[in-house]
Formats: sequence, structure tokens, C-alpha cells
Amino acid sequence: MHIRAKILFIASLMAFFLCFFPSGSRASEASYEKHLAKGVAGLDANDFGAAVREFKAALNEKPDDAVATLYLGIVLSRSGDKDAGAVLRKALSMRPSDPRANLELGVYDFDVMLYTQAREYFESAARLAPGTEISATAEEYLERMKQRGIARRWSLDLSLGGQYDSNVILNPDVGPLPQGISGKSDWRAVAYLRGRYTIFASNSVESSVGYNLYQSLHAKLSDFNVSQHVFDLSTTYRITPVLRLRGIYSFEYVLVGGNGYDFAHMLAPALVFDEGKGFSSTIEYRYRKEHFMNASFFTDNSDRTGSDNLIEISQVVPLHRTVLARAAYSYDVDSTEKDFWHYNGNRVAAGLTVTLPWRMLMNADGEYYNKNYEGISPLSGSRRKDDIYTASLSLTKALDDRYSVTAGQIYVRNKSNISDFDYKRNITSLFLNARF
Repeated sequence: MHIRAKILFIASLMAFFLCFFPSGSRASEASYEKHLAKGVAGLDANDFGAAVREFKAALNEKPDDAVATLYLGIVLSRSGDKDAGAVLRKALSMRPSDPRANLELGVYDFDVMLYTQAREYFESAARLAPGTEISATAEEYLERMKQRGIARRWSLDLSLGGQYDSNVILNPDVGPLPQGISGKSDWRAVAYLRGRYTIFASNSVESSVGYNLYQSLHAKLSDFNVSQHVFDLSTTYRITPVLRLRGIYSFEYVLVGGNGYDFAHMLAPALVFDEGKGFSSTIEYRYRKEHFMNASFFTDNSDRTGSDNLIEISQVVPLHRTVLARAAYSYDVDSTEKDFWHYNGNRVAAGLTVTLPWRMLMNADGEYYNKNYEGISPLSGSRRKDDIYTASLSLTKALDDRYSVTAGQIYVRNKSNISDFDYKRNITSLFLNARF
């Protein structure tokens, strides 16, 4: 037999065996799909025993398969098996952003009366799959919890960690505190506490009160230690299925270096358009009345006393089931006792939230803020103009349903025509977070 004929014969023989005798991997895949299909049929027929056998057989073929694990958890949950919770949590750990896994774990926790956890899973399912049957089911359970008076009325979030700041400034990153630039770097310990209690909730109206605490303790620059206390009252009224009216009043008191620094009242009405499928738009007006106090370290602080009027338009856009985009534009006018602190500001911001594998969440944000001051600055004899660029990136890893760790980096570049206000700033953070 010639060489060419031998090659053709061997190739034909291999093709025959591949067609009629599949490889081990192909046979395993076919067996997995067969068991999975039979398991789903058993689940639909409420034949839980058969469904469990088939899903376990599918997992024998593919031990780390998220789909078969989820279906096995669903069957165990439907049949009241005590192992259901562990299997469903394993399925969710494989795909944290899977709306069905969140829904089914919520149903399981609801049935065993773990209402706090169930509420969080239902809210996640509704957020991850807006406008779907999964979202509708999750919202039905949330409504049942509310009607039965078992919806959680309170929430408490605590973050403890440390930061390295290359240029310490009076800014806790959670409020519009004025600038006091040290020009020095330092380490600081930081604590955030955020609490909220729902006073009243119905299908159309919800009112709640909240308290936020920010506390920083610097290693060297103790004069820049900030204590910020914020109390707020929030009410939301649903006008139509797609339109909400929201109002917030807050009172803020700030101490710097242990001394009173400023206090402020804020009023912020807003219209929120829930456009469906995760899209939403907000138009908000904010009025803020601030009173700054002089201290030994800030002798002319009261020059900044005044009010700020702001209008903001923001949009939330789901780009993918694991990617959420947001954008905002705002214009504000800050009126102060001394006109060289008076400014008009334009701010543009954009960001992404990305759900990653292994229960991780990434946030990336960018912002440009232009401030044009009206009065003549006594530092330079000219009108001040600032262009502020901010970029931030954070990565959060969920350790379990309550605890998480967040690492973050913030970069700020303030370009000012007055050298005293021209600076760069880098902040590196690491926090342990807890939800109660």
C-alpha cells in the first residue's frame, strides 16, 4: 500500500471511531446534559427524589458546575432538606451576580425565618434582573415581608481602616468640607458609621431617619483630625409606577482638631424616574446653608459663611447584568460673606460598578469640577480659578454575607491659578466593612 493510501486509510478509520465512539470528554458532556435535562424534568414534575439523583449524577460528571449546583439547591429547598442552604450558598459563591441564585437563597432564608438575610438577597435579585419574572417574584416576597411587619426597619454599616494621604486636606470624602491644605503627608485611622431607621413604609410612601459619623485620627497632623456628624430625615412618595418624589433634610456638625469648625443645614428635593430594566434618572436641587467658625488654626474661617444652591441631573444605565454605569452633571453657586470665596461651579462625573467573580465588586469613578471665583483673592490680587480632576478606583471582596474588605486609591489634581491652592493628592485606603 502506498504511503498516501495508508494515510487516507488511517484518517478514515479515525473519523469512523470519532463519529461512532465519542471521546471520554464528549461522552461525559453528553451524560452531564442528559442528567441535567432529566433533573429539570423531575423538578417540574415535583418528583424531587428523582431530580436530586439526576442533579447529583450531573455533578459527578462536572463537579464544579454552577448550574447543576444551583438546581440541586433548588430541589433540596423545595423538598425541605436541611442541606439546601449550604448548597445554595455554594451556588451563589460561584456566581455572586446570578439573580436566580440570589432569589432562591432568599426564598430559602425566608422559609427558615432568616428575614434579614432574605431581604438582602431579594433586593439583590430585583436589582440584578430588573423587569423580569425573577425581579417580580423578589418584589412580591419583599411586599409580603412588609405587609407581615417583618421587613427590616433598621440598617447599620461600619467601616474601620487606615489611609495614607500624600497631602492632608480637610475632606472626609463624604461631604463638601472646605479646603485647608497642609502640604504634608500622613497616615490616619478612619472610622465610618452609617445607621438608618425606617419610620413608616407603605406602597407609596416611605420615611426614614439616618445618622452618619466620620472620624479621622492622624499619626502626626492632629490639627487636621476631623469629626463629622450628619443627621437626616428622608421621605419618598411614589407618584406613579415610574416617578418618585424624594425629599431630604440634613443637619451637619463638624469639628477639626477637637474644635468646632462648621455646621450646616441642607434641603434637597428630587424627582426620580424609574424607567425600567435598571435605568433611572434623577433631577435634584440642593440648598445648603453653612456657618463656619473661627479657631486658632483657622482664624479667617468665618469668611466662608454663606449658602450654596445646586442643581444636578444624573443617570444610571445598566450596560450588562454585571456592569452598571452612572453619569451626572451639576451646576452650583456658592455665596459667601467675602466675595473672594464666592464661586460658580460646573461638575461632570462618570463611573462604573462591575460585579466580578469570587464575590468581588469594582468601582471606578472620574470627575471634573470647574470653579470660577468672583472676588479678588487677597493672596494674589486676581480672581481665582480652579480645575479639579478626581479619579478613584476601589475593589471590594465579600468575605461572607456580612463582612467585606475594600482597597481603594484616589487621585486629585487641583489646577489653580493661585499657587496656594494648586496641589496634587493621592490617598491609599484599606477598610474592613460590616453590615448589621
